[in-house]
Amino acid sequence: MTNFRSNHYPKSGNPLVVTQEYALRYYIIFSSVVVIGVLIKMYYGQPIFWFGIIGITLALVLGNFWASVQLNKRIAEVLIVGDSFSMISVHEIVNRKPNRSFPLRLANPSRTANEIHLHFGDQIMVLKKEDWEDFELIWSWFQNPTDVSYTIV
Repeated sequence: MTNFRSNHYPKSGNPLVVTQEYALRYYIIFSSVVVIGVLIKMYYGQPIFWFGIIGITLALVLGNFWASVQLNKRIAEVLIVGDSFSMISVHEIVNRKPNRSFPLRLANPSRTANEIHLHFGDQIMVLKKEDWEDFELIWSWFQNPTDVSYTIV
């Protein structure tokens, strides 16, 4: 068994903490829109209380929604066992969900200078070099898994 962890691998096992880390950026964006709306309403002398309450609530809900989407999309770990591989998202790690494995022969890897493209189920997954410390080793495993002598456990 060989596993490779990306820079997105969660530092905490608590789903709430990890979700909030990912949601912070979206909170800032959506709250900024609400603040601009409040300032415009203040400029025209309109009441802002309910607009602010509803706006901030929506900003928090939308921030959590987009964070959960990112948790499902971010690949945190590539696991290679025998002649099969799994790509595990941050969401699957934090929530301890089972992952699917696929035969390495079906991966059909291709590569550009900074990306590895893998067929994973019915989609094409992209591993970016800046997210993976062992990028070259991952590529060599997908090219020829039996010839690689260096394994990570």
